[in-house]
Amino acid sequence: MKVRLLGTGAIYSKYNCSSELIDDKILVDVGNGVLKELRKINYDFTKLEMIIITHLHADHYADLPALILNLEVEENLKPIYIAGPKELKQNLIKLCHIYYQVFLDKFIEEKIKFIEILSETKSIDLLNDYEIMVQKVNHCNIESYGYIINNKIGITGDSCLCDQVLDIFENSKIVIADISMIKGTKYHMGIDDIETIRKTYKNKIIATHLRDDTREELKKKCLKDVIIKEDGAEMII
Repeated sequence: MKVRLLGTGAIYSKYNCSSELIDDKILVDVGNGVLKELRKINYDFTKLEMIIITHLHADHYADLPALILNLEVEENLKPIYIAGPKELKQNLIKLCHIYYQVFLDKFIEEKIKFIEILSETKSIDLLNDYEIMVQKVNHCNIESYGYIINNKIGITGDSCLCDQVLDIFENSKIVIADISMIKGTKYHMGIDDIETIRKTYKNKIIATHLRDDTREELKKKCLKDVIIKEDGAEMII
């Protein structure tokens, strides 16, 4: 599987907000800077099959209306699934109306298929060759979800250290993990949480949602199998 890290930063960072592109088909989160990164790599938007939003904080879907505007001009675009928490559809339509009035209504009606993720949702099984497991995680008293793709790639989304995050580590080979903080909080994991996790789990970890000071501290630590990449980096997993 191919993973492109479109963003590895937090909102308090000079880097794009955290986002991953899996096999050029599945886009996870569309926060600030993600659309421009897709343009920089000359991404073929007709390859996109599914967009997954981990939770409804702006740094995880602020670029989604502009992405849809870019999709609207593509010829031969097949319908695209957008999966996310239950208020995603209504929020997105409101934002599109604020930004572009009713211009995108027809396109959204014809080309976007919304998938509502609830606390009891266990999996998304709509794409050939992909089994996407859903794991509710703990972040800011908001519906927030992590994902496991083909029992290979785990994505924590934003979360503190909790049992659900440990389940993602248990069932993945490599984990793209929120490491926002130097010291973890009740909202985000920190370097100290990753050190705790590594006592039990030996997965390779790709750091994301990094604040700039956390990135520099993590580089100094040189933790085994904790990978720090720049925006736009591509990896084969």
